[in-house]
Amino acid sequence: MNSHGWRIGLAVVAAVGGAAWLGAQGTLRSRVEGSGDGRSQFRFAARSDVCGWGNSVQIGRSTFISSGGTNVIDDRPCRRGPVVVRVTRAGGQVVGVEVEVAPEHQPEGVTDLGAVSASAAAEYLLDLAGRAEGRPAREAVYPAVLADSATVWPALLTLGKNRDLARTVRQSAISWLGRELDRVPSADGQRISAALVALAVDAEETQNIRQQALSVLARNQRADLAALTRMATGNDAWLRQHAIQALANSGDPRARDFLRTALADPSLTDPLRVAVIRGIGGQYATGRDLELLRTRYTTLSSVEAKKAVISAVAEQGGPANMQWLLAIAADTEAPSELRSQATEAAQRAGATTAQLTRLYEQSPDRRGKEAAMSALFRNGDRAAVDALVRMARTETDPTLRKSLISRLARLDDERVKALLKEMAEVR
Repeated sequence: MNSHGWRIGLAVVAAVGGAAWLGAQGTLRSRVEGSGDGRSQFRFAARSDVCGWGNSVQIGRSTFISSGGTNVIDDRPCRRGPVVVRVTRAGGQVVGVEVEVAPEHQPEGVTDLGAVSASAAAEYLLDLAGRAEGRPAREAVYPAVLADSATVWPALLTLGKNRDLARTVRQSAISWLGRELDRVPSADGQRISAALVALAVDAEETQNIRQQALSVLARNQRADLAALTRMATGNDAWLRQHAIQALANSGDPRARDFLRTALADPSLTDPLRVAVIRGIGGQYATGRDLELLRTRYTTLSSVEAKKAVISAVAEQGGPANMQWLLAIAADTEAPSELRSQATEAAQRAGATTAQLTRLYEQSPDRRGKEAAMSALFRNGDRAAVDALVRMARTETDPTLRKSLISRLARLDDERVKALLKEMAEVR
């Protein structure tokens, strides 16, 4: 059947009523099972924010899923539907579920069951996720959430809470449940959020499921983030750690405010403080955040916390951050490992060859010089090679000089060749 025929079939389902249409022909499950072993397919209307190119699917503006070997990015227009699901059965069991949006062709040997209502399709797929074995169970969740006008969150919640199911199925259901928060009415959203909180705080639940619930709570602005921040300040050590980590990965302004305040919390253990620092300086960091980290650096008693600040500042780069890193690298009172890390971080943040050379010359120990040398090799410009050649000629530490010469020898550069020839003649 061509795509025009599919659209006509969908219109018929909509006009007659999905429930009545299926009732006359048997449930979708009975029809799939009645087709025997092999492959069968059915199609249904997609949500308004779903389009695709075969097995590459776009949901909204930011979610792209490719379930096959094709690229998600495609020059062809993104087609709005229908969603086509192909179910493969062997030995009376479902062994595969494939999903496409408005495919151009139907594979040979597939029994076409025609168009079904979106709600019936979602119901069948989520029921399949709860009773199938292995990968097909997980694969059945995704197409269900593409179904137009289908209320899927209650079934997703049931799957997520079912401890008899495979962890991957439950995690998939919880992840999609978080996305449903953006679509459902406020009252339903509160029920979903409360259920996620209950999963997160349940000490008898598996840690993977608890972490998945925490992650969903942290990334959705309609979720109960206040409950998450309460977990991050509570007495349950495991829950506190993972709640802070979840908040650290969130761009929600409320999560960002919590992290800034938590940085000064004297009750934080070193690992928790490091997680807070990484969250403040991560992908959502602002200039204000980096200034806060630089200012609080000297108040930190842990070397690991200070290293986390150096790393965060280096990743953001910029003149102010680079100058701050250079100052740490040049501080002879600082521990050697911090100065070395700051030197390498300054190079990543854009330090010049002249600045790195100065750090090499001023370093009071071998470790600092090695860090500056490595940074110069990473810079790799002409001035850096000139500086490294000069160091090889003048360095008095035999270990450093040997390392310099060994690394220079790997470069295909006339200046290095001249240096090596010169050294050979001296010998």
